[in-house]
Amino acid sequence: MRTFLVTFILFLGIFSCTKNNYEKPNNLIGRSDMIDILTDLYISQQGLQMHPIQNEDVTLTLAKDAADIMKFHEVKYSDFQNSYQYYVMQPESFKEMLNEVKTNLHDQLSEEEKNRQKVQANRLEEENKKNQPK
Repeated sequence: MRTFLVTFILFLGIFSCTKNNYEKPNNLIGRSDMIDILTDLYISQQGLQMHPIQNEDVTLTLAKDAADIMKFHEVKYSDFQNSYQYYVMQPESFKEMLNEVKTNLHDQLSEEEKNRQKVQANRLEEENKKNQPK
């Protein structure tokens, strides 16, 4: 999740260098397509974090993966950049989009991983109950 946040901060940094035009872009990527792209970007980043490539610049690899994802979704990077900036400037809507990305990622987990997460969440809940003052 940390990589996901770092990437979004990077994107925000890129946008801070561009003109402040928050109007709806001409080639706005639809909300559902944007969610799919963000989901794919997150999966790519996590794969790289879990299985780093020896002797290769991580930033370059992330850029290559992002380019491949844009090509797969038939989206120009500039359209993604403008659409991302547009959606980020609508915090409540963007938060909902990120929650949908999270749901997409959870849906792609194996049943074994979903069960492991449930068990872990239950343990944390029990520990929190024990540690609450009475």
